[in-house]
Amino acid sequence: MDNNNNERNTPDISFGSGAPTGLFDDPPESAAAESRVILDKDKLSAPAEGSAPVINNSTAARKQPVQMKKPQTGAGKNGAPQKKAGTSAERKPGGTAPVKHKTQAGRSSDETRRFVSQPRSANEPDVSPENDDATRHFGRAAAGNTAQVKRQNPPRRQAAEAEHSAQGAQRRRPVRRKKKEHMFNTSIITGLTITIVVISASIVLATNGITLGMEYLGYNKSDREVTFNIPEGADSEQIIDLLIDNNIITNRTLFKAALRIVDEPILYPGDITLSPNTSYPEIIKTIGTQRELYETVTLTFQEGTNLRAIAAKLEKNNICKASDFLWQFNRKLDLPIDSKISHSSDVYMDMEGYFFPDTYEFYVNDSPYNVSKIVRENFDRKITPEMYARMNEIGMDLNQVITLASIVQWEAGNTEQMPTIASIFLNRLKDPQTFPNLQSDATKNYVEKVIDRVETSTAMLDHYTNVYDTYVCFGLPAGPVCSPGLDAINAVLYPADTKYYYFCHNLDTGEVFYAESYEQHQKNLKKAGLKE
Repeated sequence: MDNNNNERNTPDISFGSGAPTGLFDDPPESAAAESRVILDKDKLSAPAEGSAPVINNSTAARKQPVQMKKPQTGAGKNGAPQKKAGTSAERKPGGTAPVKHKTQAGRSSDETRRFVSQPRSANEPDVSPENDDATRHFGRAAAGNTAQVKRQNPPRRQAAEAEHSAQGAQRRRPVRRKKKEHMFNTSIITGLTITIVVISASIVLATNGITLGMEYLGYNKSDREVTFNIPEGADSEQIIDLLIDNNIITNRTLFKAALRIVDEPILYPGDITLSPNTSYPEIIKTIGTQRELYETVTLTFQEGTNLRAIAAKLEKNNICKASDFLWQFNRKLDLPIDSKISHSSDVYMDMEGYFFPDTYEFYVNDSPYNVSKIVRENFDRKITPEMYARMNEIGMDLNQVITLASIVQWEAGNTEQMPTIASIFLNRLKDPQTFPNLQSDATKNYVEKVIDRVETSTAMLDHYTNVYDTYVCFGLPAGPVCSPGLDAINAVLYPADTKYYYFCHNLDTGEVFYAESYEQHQKNLKKAGLKE
């Protein structure tokens, strides 16, 4: 081997701050007391020429390359080498055990300083740590001196050491600790849920208690008086039904409980007047008082009668004043039928046409509210669900049906003529381009004989003429002109299938003439004696 190879393969080892020594030189005396290196040349073997380097079998498992770090030295006190933090010698009493020096990765020096199998020259000795005679003890500190080891590594070993250094750097990276997952305390949710439930239940109970108390005492309820009759032999259940039907009470169970408070109350039959704002105890007291029967009047109202004529008849029979009835009847009474009725803004009287023609029994000197309530409830019973379904089929609402039925009621001479006359007006409504006006005498007479008699304002009279007179207005008038009966209503719902657009009557005989064209209608007018 040449000198260059020997210099490259022979490691240079120095101790403390002394000069470098050869691999087989004795260590300085200052370090001999604390560290000793033993190498046996006889047990170092060189590989045969052309063969791979041979390492003792005891070192075959040590193949992981480790980079040997050169500890930094400096002048300490009294010229002694200054010890680096974490590299001080540790010695057990009574022995010379190897000192473990901490490295940057936190491992002891005897763990990191391992020999790695690498090719070497024939002159390079085997420095396996397992060879007892060739073992060097590295890193043993001596009395303030720190050993520095220098070794020239071949390229393969340098690459391995670089890889190991990178792995060590990765190991030295600080590991981020996972944040502890904060478990939400379910007991808080449970507690809040229970609290909310308790508070909600308390609010509901308090609200119900207040509502029941107001119902029991009659607070915040209407003061309208209602007169009705309790029939002979009626039991408590039937009386409660009458009270509920007349909107005197709303809670059956509460009233039964009030009845139990009174010891066997006596409930007398007969006529009685109550108002919804009467307390339950007062109602029971009134029913338990023997009463005289009220005087009643039975009246029959014909089809085609208007509201003014009806009001005059009520006043004439001492039921109530006409003006009071008209005022009350044209207001909403919070009854089921009220929600089904729609009104035009141009209507003369809101409830014209809704006093169903029938026979009624009224109390003498009754209240306008009680009379209005009886009539409206009767109308609501007459218009069945089947009739409402039919309205939806033909595309008309209740107000439109009653309006057209009032015209048919006034125009027809009898019930047999009603379906055909209804078909004529419906045919005109379906062809507004050709027949923009219905041209009904019923609407013209309503303006002249009803509105004109009481309306003093010329402007208002002109307004109602424009919205009611079908010789002037387009389509249906603003509202009904009289109270139609069931026959007229059903005639609108189920008209005859015709192509007529005109009709006229003989006023003396009541005979009716129908025509499809204007020319034919002119001839019919002569036949009816209405035109020469």
